[in-house]
Amino acid sequence: MNILVNNYNVNIRTGGYNINKDKNPTLLLIHGAGMDGTVWQMQTRYLANKGINVLAVDLPAHGLSEGPSLKSISEMSHWVIKLLDFLNINSVVIAGHSMGSLISIETAKNYKSRVKSIILLGTASLMPVHPDLIKAAKNDLSIAANLITDWSLGKTQHIGNNPSPGAWMIGGSIQLIMNSIKGVLANDLIACNEYKQASNLAKNIEQEVLIISGQEDKMTPVKKAKELSTIFKNCNMVVIYDAGHMMMMEDPTKVAQLMYKQFY
Repeated sequence: MNILVNNYNVNIRTGGYNINKDKNPTLLLIHGAGMDGTVWQMQTRYLANKGINVLAVDLPAHGLSEGPSLKSISEMSHWVIKLLDFLNINSVVIAGHSMGSLISIETAKNYKSRVKSIILLGTASLMPVHPDLIKAAKNDLSIAANLITDWSLGKTQHIGNNPSPGAWMIGGSIQLIMNSIKGVLANDLIACNEYKQASNLAKNIEQEVLIISGQEDKMTPVKKAKELSTIFKNCNMVVIYDAGHMMMMEDPTKVAQLMYKQFY
């Protein structure tokens, strides 16, 4: 599905179903740095088939969406609300991965009436990024893509395991980042690195929160996710074993089932 937001084309994956906002609940899926909505491809059809409006959006300048990249987590959050306004959707459950989890926290706190609950995957209150990775993202995307992929996938993915037969997780992850527009990954990493508000906002979030963490996540380790979980007023946390930072791709069925339970 393609729509115009701020006069730029925005691509949204709906799992092959039409949106029925009058009858069905809505789940907005927000991807991480340098990625796009295809990271949710194993969840979109599963959830849409079960009667949930699924909106796996490509953020501006990501995937098939046009427009300049947004420079901060706050700016990304404001854009999310503009998207919902355009779609005439009053309230949603938001699921965000990595950078998307920070956007979810920001949106849940500042737009309480629009967000029923949030699902945070691969999250932490702080997401520091090494200067060398930011430098690589600016100057040599292939180095950055390899570094991120190496750190984001669990051990089983590095020895060929993949829930999708015939697919190559490492190669696919590298190519996903390589497909990004020059400068977008660096911009996203800087936005994550500079964002320091998550803990303070979490203290005042009233909505239900679900944190999904990968046991082998080296980018946002379980320990950091647990620390964040204790700050929220109403938070459950699930750890997925044999999964790393990309748990929605590494164990897609488990993630889809956990998301579904937030609705029914």
